[in-house]
Formats: sequence, C-alpha cells, structure tokens
Amino acid sequence: MKKIAKWAFPLFLPFLFFSMIFPVKGQVTERLVFAPQGEPKTLKVEFSTLWGFHPLFLETKVINEDPELVEIKKLGKKELQINPRRLEGESSVWIGQFPLWREIKVVVLPSAKDDDRDGFPDVAELGSENDRKVFRELLVDIARSQITHPSPFWKEKDCGGLLRFAYREALKRHDETWFETLGGAWIKGQDITAYHYPRVPMLGVNLFRIKARGFDPTTVEEDFSVFASVYHLLAFNVVPLGKRKELAEKGDLLFFFQPDYFEMPYHAMLYQGEGRVIYHTGPIDGGEGEVRESTLDSLAQHPDRKWHPTLANPSFLGFFRWKILD
Repeated sequence: MKKIAKWAFPLFLPFLFFSMIFPVKGQVTERLVFAPQGEPKTLKVEFSTLWGFHPLFLETKVINEDPELVEIKKLGKKELQINPRRLEGESSVWIGQFPLWREIKVVVLPSAKDDDRDGFPDVAELGSENDRKVFRELLVDIARSQITHPSPFWKEKDCGGLLRFAYREALKRHDETWFETLGGAWIKGQDITAYHYPRVPMLGVNLFRIKARGFDPTTVEEDFSVFASVYHLLAFNVVPLGKRKELAEKGDLLFFFQPDYFEMPYHAMLYQGEGRVIYHTGPIDGGEGEVRESTLDSLAQHPDRKWHPTLANPSFLGFFRWKILD
C-alpha cells in the first residue's frame, strides 16, 4: 500500500490541479431568435469542473461568426448580452473555455416594416443623425474624387452613373483596400454604422427602387435593382424638398427635365452645400464627358435658361433628398 501511495500521490496532484482548472460541462442556450434591432438578450453561461464549481483562472472566450448580424458584450464571467443589428439571417456564436466549446445558433428575422410608406424598408434607412452626416460627407467626397482620381470600377459615365456609384461606395466599409481603388485620393474617415454594402438589410445589392408600390419583401428582385435611370432615381428613390436652396443640405440632389434632349431628358446634380454642385456632363462630342464642379450662382448665369436652378425655371424640378436619409 505504501508503494501504491508513493506512486499515486504524485499523479493525483496534477489530476486535482487540472480538474479544478478545466471544465467538463458547459450549459448555454442553444438557439436565440431576434427581430431586427430588437431588444438584446442576456445569456447565462455556465461552465463547471469535475467538482461542480466554475473553472479557476480560465476566461470564457467568445467567437462571433457574424459581427454584422449581432453584437456581443460580456457582462461578467457568467453573462453575455447579445444584441441584434439590422441585418436578417442566421449565424453562430461560440462560447468556450478550453477545451470545451458550445454553439449558440442565432437567428435574426427579416423585417418588412415601412412605417413612413416610402417604399423602402425602415431597416435600410439611416436612422441616426451621425450615420446620415457620415453618408452625406462620403457621398460628396467620393463624387468629387472622380474629377482627379476616376475609379476603374465606375463604368456608367453619365450624371445618373455618378450618383449611383457614389451612393453605393458611400455605403461600403472603407478599409485600406477600398482606398487603394480610389487612388489614395483622400484620408480615411468614418463609416456608417448601421450596415455596409453589399449586405444592405432586405435589399442586398439591389439598392434602387424601379417600380412604384409599397415595400413587399417577396418582390424585392422585381421592385429594386442595381441600376436605376435618372428618371427612376427621381420617381422612386428621393423625396422633394422644393426649389429654394435654403432647404437643401450636403448630399441632396438637383433634378432638371429637358424634353428637347430626347435621349437623356432628365439630368441630376449632387449638392455639395454652400451653393456648390458636382455633376457629370453626359456625353460630349462623341466622348463620354466629364465630372465638373460649379456653383448655383454660375448655373443661374448659364446662357441656356433651362439650366437655371431658379423658382421661375419650369425645367428645374427642384432639390430632392435620398429616401434613406429622410
């Protein structure tokens, strides 16, 4: 017996030590279901050793497979808070203490709410003042950058193409790779926080409405598209502000209707604020045209009065705001 005790005791000490450190049992909720932007849920995390108490020293690790779907906050050693964002979908959150891991299936249900009845799902609209401000800044900066650093990814060289390109790029996450595609024209700024293209809630890559009806999640592929003509932008993607420049903010649009230009009767410009605009000319003398900057005062002196951004000009349709900002 003494011989057994002599050999057993050295073996028992490591066993005792490791059995108090490493878990053998873990209990977590296996599935959580949320509404988009719904209330966060607090989750109890129970890991226990062979002796039934919480493991000593080891920290609970959390792996969130889709941070754009849900956010996770630790509330202590035994609690987590899981907060749904705007996107719909399914993912997994892994909770563990070495060598034990447990999976939580997370489901965020789609939301078809359109409380303002503008044809866009509420989850795709930028609800915070900061996101709207950041989007406006990015929209204008991206459009202006095409004067000196035209992006190879901008293919549709006309006034509507400039707006669609700047709109789409402003919704993206702006990392180093993205900035390289713009030629490193300007310093990295903020991103919007609600979501990032191409993962736009309920819409995906189909950012622009092309049909007139209320929002229906079953007809997104028919009602929205990656492309929208200037007419479709005007008819279904913006709200009117009127013709007075005092009503406009940075990132708003100006629209003109010139029926004499049969192939392209609608024209749009991007308002930069402080009386300045940026626009693409459309084709000139067989070429693709160019991006230009101007002022409302300069446009008001244009030889062709149909381009005057004034109350008296029936060809000037006024200032408009993107529906995701309204």
